[in-house]
Amino acid sequence: MREKSWIEGRRHVLWRNERSSPGLAELEMDGVRVVKYVPDDAYILAVGPEFTPARRAALRMETIPARLKLSRALRRDQVQERQTLIAEFHPDVEPEVIRSIAAIEGFRVREHPDLLPNHLLIEGPVEGLDSLAQWDEVAYIFPASAELEENMRVVACPGAMTAQGTVGQYVAIVGDGWDGPGLGKAELGYFFQQLTEKLPAHLTRSEIERALNEWAKYASLNFTPAASPVSLRTLNFLFAAGNHGDGYPFDGRGRVLAHTFYPAPPNPEPIAGDVHLDNDEEWVIGPDVSTRSVDLFSVVLHELGHALGLGHSDVPGSVMYPYYRRHTSLTPVDAEAIQTLYAPAGSTETPGAPTPAPLALAITQPAVLPATTTASSLSLTGTVTGGSNDVWVSWQSDRTGAGIAAGGRSWTIPSLPLAIGLNNIILTATDSTGAQATRSFSVTRLAETEKLEIRILSPAASGSFATSSSLITLSGVASPAASVTQVRWQSSRGAAGIAQGTSAWTAGPIALQPGVNIITVTALGASGGSASASLVVVYSNVTDTTPPQLRITYPASTNVLTTASSIRLQGTASDNVGLAEVVWTSSSGASGVATGLASWSTAAIPLLRGTNILVVTARDLAGNSTWRSITVTRR
Repeated sequence: MREKSWIEGRRHVLWRNERSSPGLAELEMDGVRVVKYVPDDAYILAVGPEFTPARRAALRMETIPARLKLSRALRRDQVQERQTLIAEFHPDVEPEVIRSIAAIEGFRVREHPDLLPNHLLIEGPVEGLDSLAQWDEVAYIFPASAELEENMRVVACPGAMTAQGTVGQYVAIVGDGWDGPGLGKAELGYFFQQLTEKLPAHLTRSEIERALNEWAKYASLNFTPAASPVSLRTLNFLFAAGNHGDGYPFDGRGRVLAHTFYPAPPNPEPIAGDVHLDNDEEWVIGPDVSTRSVDLFSVVLHELGHALGLGHSDVPGSVMYPYYRRHTSLTPVDAEAIQTLYAPAGSTETPGAPTPAPLALAITQPAVLPATTTASSLSLTGTVTGGSNDVWVSWQSDRTGAGIAAGGRSWTIPSLPLAIGLNNIILTATDSTGAQATRSFSVTRLAETEKLEIRILSPAASGSFATSSSLITLSGVASPAASVTQVRWQSSRGAAGIAQGTSAWTAGPIALQPGVNIITVTALGASGGSASASLVVVYSNVTDTTPPQLRITYPASTNVLTTASSIRLQGTASDNVGLAEVVWTSSSGASGVATGLASWSTAAIPLLRGTNILVVTARDLAGNSTWRSITVTRR
């Protein structure tokens, strides 16, 4: 059957960005619209009637066959059965067109408030699938989950991030994984940059480590604690709210729960593999206690699949299905998927049983180490995971001796003695086979009168700061004034020095390297104590006066007439250096931050009866901005 298109002459094609091909910018000047990124280094493009089949062939633009739009998970053997499906449409297709195409092909639209913007829940006969897939506007068709079929509330995962935005449902694997081409083993670190205050810190760490170990049961993956959130090959876990510096701000409770960045490549270090979770959510551990609570383990287990290189699964009930559900372990579908990227984990003597997870030692209290205290001893508790059978934990201090912790997999050191000054301590977990895992840290015992604090006040108090200058000066305060003897600074890019002043200090000018520079300032006390604070500085060595490029792709018109009470806007943005955010405002007084940057979309914008003027503004890291507006008249 000949391919069908709602708009005469428009076609969605697959184009690979090869060296011999024209660039995206050149194609866009020729009227081509970039719709979606397809790893590796390919794009879905929307082209007009002037791009004849011959011209598309010359530019190596491939028409997407209908058979590739049908998931292998669809039940095609029961011809008479009506199925509930999700039809994914290209992001530039208008919702009204989506519904009209479904109706023409004999499918009934089933309303559901929790679907992703370009998903449509439909019900219809299996024999109509081939005809539906012939439509150019259709990107992919896959089975709906039981929760969607029964009209239950669900939360969608919009997909993991690449430097070019999210990818479609039809992409099952992104890149070659952390081990490179072939099936090998990956050694990865993990770091807890910021945990949520809504759960005990030790339980949050334990649930995340449990999710890491679940993936390690089925693939050759070894996870060990890392020294820094920007260490190479490190999965950094960050709970944050709103705009948190990565260009993908969270949107408050109940919508986007988390987002994750695929491995390197396609994403650059150090953000590759990082998992960010929305701190506004009602995070829980174990059975849900309310309709709005979110099980931490289930969400992290799903997001780790993305961090390891997996896209979304078409199989309802699997961990990697694009709509979250509660899980306690991986399904066979997920285990098979991860083994397409990495070598299977070794088996024990029991056929089919996974290899025991690597021995891992975790400290649950104190929540933050290295620690500073005025106490003469320190109480420690923690857990041991992985390994074989019985385990025990021992400790050794370079100042006060050694000992054995009470307990086994849940262990306690009620009173570890501390000497005045710096104490270097090593904990060692040992299992019944002799395997060991160690954890080292330092604790500084201060005199009773000395408990230091240091704060950065300028150019920003915390978080991240973007600049186009190659030099930066930090200033702040340290206390107590009588105890602070010196303030030092150090950059993650290698430079270090001594600040001017003590209780009120100034560090710099500090030379910056292009990219991320983490500047740490440390106050030193008379009794050997210290306190530190850090600022993440993002430096672009290009003097940027060029405003971003911004397009509203949906609605296509700048004047819209509707009876709906709300509208969602979609579009694209780009910048010669880097985008910071895309925001929207309404003449009614409402405002918000769009999801995404290169390909962005808004939440539902409420409309008042009469004329509504909506303005979308894109800003880059240098503060340059561009705006576009549309007028929406609600009857």
